[in-house]
Amino acid sequence: MYITEPLPGNSKARLIFGLDWRAYPVKGARAERRRYADDFAATQYVEYKVGTETIGGFAAPESSDYQGAKLYSGAARIAQNARIKALPAALVLLQDGQRVHLVFVVRGAVRTDEVLTPADVGDRRFAIEQECLKQNLWLVTLGSGANIGDVDESFMALALLGEKKAGRVQKMPLAIPTLVPVTVIVVAVVLITMQALDAFSPPPPPPHQETLQEKYVKAVSQTFSSQAPLASKLAPLLLSQVGAKESITEGWLIESAQCPATGFCSITYTREGGTFAGFDAAAPASMRPITFDPDGKHLSTRGAAVPRVGAVQVQAAKSWPSEQALIDMLQTPAQKLSVKPFDLDSHGYEVRLQPTHPLVAAQPGTPGAGAIPHMIREGQWQIDGYRWQAVLLSKLPPSMSLDTLTVELRTKGEVGIHFTAKGKYYVQD
Repeated sequence: MYITEPLPGNSKARLIFGLDWRAYPVKGARAERRRYADDFAATQYVEYKVGTETIGGFAAPESSDYQGAKLYSGAARIAQNARIKALPAALVLLQDGQRVHLVFVVRGAVRTDEVLTPADVGDRRFAIEQECLKQNLWLVTLGSGANIGDVDESFMALALLGEKKAGRVQKMPLAIPTLVPVTVIVVAVVLITMQALDAFSPPPPPPHQETLQEKYVKAVSQTFSSQAPLASKLAPLLLSQVGAKESITEGWLIESAQCPATGFCSITYTREGGTFAGFDAAAPASMRPITFDPDGKHLSTRGAAVPRVGAVQVQAAKSWPSEQALIDMLQTPAQKLSVKPFDLDSHGYEVRLQPTHPLVAAQPGTPGAGAIPHMIREGQWQIDGYRWQAVLLSKLPPSMSLDTLTVELRTKGEVGIHFTAKGKYYVQD
């Protein structure tokens, strides 16, 4: 845990990093807050809401560390920043001298809030990138500092000074046994008062229920605010990068490469006569951190940075092919992608399309159900093939985005550099 110096423009305010975070339902949040505070021996807490959940951070700072100043959670301010809230997953790295504040946020909820040395940043960043890759989460890395590595977007500490009231850290309320006598009296007074007011006041209006149109607008904003990269642009570039890499290093053969839509690829090697020590000695800084598998036969390294390309544009939805047109374009008989000169009859190239579903489904009783014409629908796709077929990927329509690309070096059967590309496609009703 670390408490900063007084903030510029407000000498009585400081930021605190390194809290323990948990998520719990908004209903019953008080009991959950007390339970987690007891688990962490916390004396202070901070809360904010994300949908139907309360995100709570817990700490036990010494009063001598901040001498009566008001504390604000740096992680909570980061998570509630407009740029961060718009991303499915964000890793923010802010260097402050010999400290790096690392905050990992998933769909607006703080997952990790740590204070590290610059030397530890690489390992933690790689671990988080791998976690997002396994969970198929599109991760954007933001930050500033000389020792944090490359980032997708710059993010300065000054961004935390704008919302002056956000992330206020408060003292935990008194324990339940102390409050019981007072609570009983207060509840009795409140009930009597409410009964008296009910006799003179009309019942409150029912809570606002989101219309289908409102839900749809929100769903479109969330779906396309993540800047999903165009599959036709990113997939061939990644294949070119991975395929150009030297296949053997110090007795280790590239087995596969896993690339997300942003960040860095991860390369897996298999032993072909080399040793861990020999590979470690020869590996440049760009391949680190290196993970040596316990089986003694495999190791993993950081690969090339995923290039930035254009994204699927919702403004162009009217020009997207329909679902049936896309099927005809990609899954004609014998898996032919198109007419000459790109006829493809088998040869290991295969397209799979999952049926689409609307971005938001109308529930019974939803106001305005069925009132949205030309609703956007989303589906999953997967294409398997070989590197020489990358030109076919470049012909994919602009309504298809890339989530992941896995590249394998096949040395048995039909040998070659084989790829598996996965992503989403969009159509308009």
